[in-house]
Amino acid sequence: MLTPQTGRDYSLVAVALKQGLQELEKLLNGLIKAHDDLLLSVVEVDDISALAELFSCRIAQQVLQKTSTARRKQLDKQKHKLLANETESKDVLKEDVLAAVVDQTNNFVAQNKEDRMLNKLEAQFSGWRKIGASGEELGVLAASWAAVVDEKTKLMWAINTNLIEKYPNCSDLMWFYPELKGGEGFANQGKNTTDWLRYVNTKGWCGFYDWRLPTLEELRGLLTTEVSRYYHIREDIFTDMQALGSRFWSSTVDHKSTEYAWAMYFGYGHDGLAHKSYSLNVRLVRDI
Repeated sequence: MLTPQTGRDYSLVAVALKQGLQELEKLLNGLIKAHDDLLLSVVEVDDISALAELFSCRIAQQVLQKTSTARRKQLDKQKHKLLANETESKDVLKEDVLAAVVDQTNNFVAQNKEDRMLNKLEAQFSGWRKIGASGEELGVLAASWAAVVDEKTKLMWAINTNLIEKYPNCSDLMWFYPELKGGEGFANQGKNTTDWLRYVNTKGWCGFYDWRLPTLEELRGLLTTEVSRYYHIREDIFTDMQALGSRFWSSTVDHKSTEYAWAMYFGYGHDGLAHKSYSLNVRLVRDI
């Protein structure tokens, strides 16, 4: 091409060269872009460059386009897979978050319910303390108790935990106090108030051995103006009432007649004199 030939139209050669250089420039730009954007390896770029030398730039350009298209599809597929995994992870995260929110809500509701119950019981048992079988102080949520302490009077009252056994509070006892000469009452073959107290204080209750009969004034302190359920006493506190009955002996005697002692009638809501031969109940008490 450097030696002029007669009859050759060099203007057409110039146009062809210009077009070839333009195509080669496009091919090289395409190779650079494919290497940078589509991650074609150096080997792949070198192979396509060799094609440019063996074939026309147009064929090499077509090969480059096909290779780039294939690689682009592969990258798109990988991108879609990553997006799918990310969406799945987000869904799992949403489910975990939702489950956590539900658990937190349930815990809040349960705690709120327990707090309301605790507040209610604290208000209900205000001024009273529950005592366990070993003399330990119980929480307000305790379902059963062996005694209660009245904070106002500083008295501990025994509560039967076994309603069938009727211990330490007992039924069907006659009033008897042998030291009270002339008004000692009735021994009733051991079924009397003194022998029962001796038995309880030998065996013990809540770890204490100094239980006694309450005075009339102490029993009056338990009396309520309204019926709790069946009796004029706090049956939510004195849970053994229905197993015992309504009439309870006091240690207070009648000064006018040695044959009578005072008793509390929780069924009627008042006290009264009872003949010492009557078989009544006892609710034991002790000082703290």
